[in-house]
Amino acid sequence: MKKRNASLIKPYALILPALALAVVFAYRPFILTLLNSLHTVSLQGQRLTFVGLENYQRLFASQSFQASLSNTLRFTLYFVPTNLIICLGAALLSNRKGKLAALNQVFFFLPMAVGLSSSMMILKMMFNPSIGIINQLFGTDIQWFNDKHAAMALLVMAGVYLDIGLNFLLLHAALRNVPSELHEVAKIEGANGFQIFRYLQAPLIAPTFIFVLMTNIKDAMLISSPVLILTEGGPFRSTQTLVYQMYLEGFKSGNYAMGSAIATVVFLLTLSALLLLLHMERRRVYYQ
Repeated sequence: MKKRNASLIKPYALILPALALAVVFAYRPFILTLLNSLHTVSLQGQRLTFVGLENYQRLFASQSFQASLSNTLRFTLYFVPTNLIICLGAALLSNRKGKLAALNQVFFFLPMAVGLSSSMMILKMMFNPSIGIINQLFGTDIQWFNDKHAAMALLVMAGVYLDIGLNFLLLHAALRNVPSELHEVAKIEGANGFQIFRYLQAPLIAPTFIFVLMTNIKDAMLISSPVLILTEGGPFRSTQTLVYQMYLEGFKSGNYAMGSAIATVVFLLTLSALLLLLHMERRRVYYQ
């Protein structure tokens, strides 16, 4: 009886440390943020008066929030398909047999070895309109930080650079797990490269692809560091995202209630997008 009780308690004891960390650093801050969004909050972080949805009403009526929401959705629309195409293409390229396959793998995996802040500072110097190597190399005069379209394109490139390492690693591993016997059978049947990818590889790597898609949507909705380092929301709020506005409201202006409201909106938008994607996944993705 004692052994049986010990075997029943052991799994819960093993997950207890992880559960405690999740409660302290994830669930508790989320609940406090939700409560702060429904109150007025002092500069010391104390909740003063319950105001219900008044903070959300002020938030949605704000032109700054509307611009941030539009910028975040536009960035997601540009970044997610661009990143998926590049990462999938890189994984397919490195999956081919050849002398340069290992070199391709190191090249695409390399961004994970460089810190985020360091990478963004290097990109900021490279894309400097006056002394940056990009304009000099291509003979252009693009104002990367002063033109709203160029600034958004720079953020998309920065996002792809930050995500390509892990996404490439996941997709490359998924492609490596496709049985080689199926490749040989498809080639014997006369299938070309595109047909092999469409009818053989794509269905088998679909679960990994969906996971990468979900992480890309999450990263796009929560983008903040590239905005903070590269553009600071400019020019004229054209690259100000929801998380960056949350940083401005909560940490720069001390408006903790409004910052908490923005954080809650970002959470709900991201959760809705991921739940919709999960619903579609259950119908169309095959798991072995």
